[in-house]
Amino acid sequence: MDDYAGRVLADRYRLPLPPSDEYELTETRAFDTYSGQEVLVRQVPLPEVVEAEVLDAEGLPDGFTARDGGGRRPGGARGGVRRPADPVVRRAVEAAQAAAALPDHPRLDQVFDVFAEGGSLWIVSELVAARPLAALLAEKPLTPYRAAEVASDVLMALRVLHAHGWVHRNITARTVLVCDDGRVMLTGLAVGAAEEALCGYDPVPEAAFEEPGPGPESASPVHGVGAPGAPGPTGGTSDPEAARRAAIEAREAGGLPSAGTESTGGGRVVPARGPAEGGRDPRA
Repeated sequence: MDDYAGRVLADRYRLPLPPSDEYELTETRAFDTYSGQEVLVRQVPLPEVVEAEVLDAEGLPDGFTARDGGGRRPGGARGGVRRPADPVVRRAVEAAQAAAALPDHPRLDQVFDVFAEGGSLWIVSELVAARPLAALLAEKPLTPYRAAEVASDVLMALRVLHAHGWVHRNITARTVLVCDDGRVMLTGLAVGAAEEALCGYDPVPEAAFEEPGPGPESASPVHGVGAPGAPGPTGGTSDPEAARRAAIEAREAGGLPSAGTESTGGGRVVPARGPAEGGRDPRA
């Protein structure tokens, strides 16, 4: 505990008194007084409040604005620190919490807590016995074989994220951790999600990507195309529609799947929502 005599975050996480390493401004160890374990705390600075209506117009005294016709704004404030109740802060916290809700995986770090305090968003995650890839590369280059191992572990982590609809847009030599036991972990998803939310984007995948959608056999009709096994075309159907239905019947007769494939008319026949098996993730 003597090493953690500094600031206390959220009445729980005690920081060290002196900064401990070169990444001190954004990342540091902390002591969780609730669990009695060491954790890693990452800081995401929140943008200051900038309100156009409080900018002084030319020729007006301080505290007056052109928009309000010269009326004085209470307190004459021009902005300030973001509060946890601000909508932009809530969106960033919710985005980071959604990323933290991913199932645990040995190639991904585990996030324990997300909160906003003191003009910053704080992300608390497990403290891993590892070094950033950037620190290792600063010492010496990796051998080709070791580089291939690192890349393979990173790709495995990305496959897990893509399977849940997430896209990691923060892959750097800092977010790739090389553990003391040799395995590689990918971190930074929650931080990247919070930063994207602060920039006005929505990084959280749709619910359809998080849960497997219905299979081709239960797909509903789309644009007049019947479900697999539906009767043939009826009167009043256009030629392209008749060609699509004929293609469906022909594929069924041959024992081939009739949904999620290209029809003879060039259209897509009742695709299931989400990435097809063996195909590419549409969000990626």
